Amino acid sequence: MSIVSNVRMVRADAPSFSFGRVMSLLAGTVAVGIEKAMTRAELARSRHQLAQLDERLLRDIGIDRATARFEATKPFWS
Repeated sequence: MSIVSNVRMVRADAPSFSFGRVMSLLAGTVAVGIEKAMTRAELARSRHQLAQLDERLLRDIGIDRATARFEATKPFWS
């Protein structure tokens, strides 16, 4: 009897993807996408509100009109 005859070949099974697992991954991806969209919408809303502030309120938060204008004109994705 040789040593080789006692060794079993271990085969890695293919990962099993159940319908539930696929749906869970898909739901997670959709949730992350919705969260990013909501965050960007809130950022755009905040920048629009910043552009509407008067000089007194800008001075209160410590920025000048040029900085506020620069920030307000940034696109929603940055």
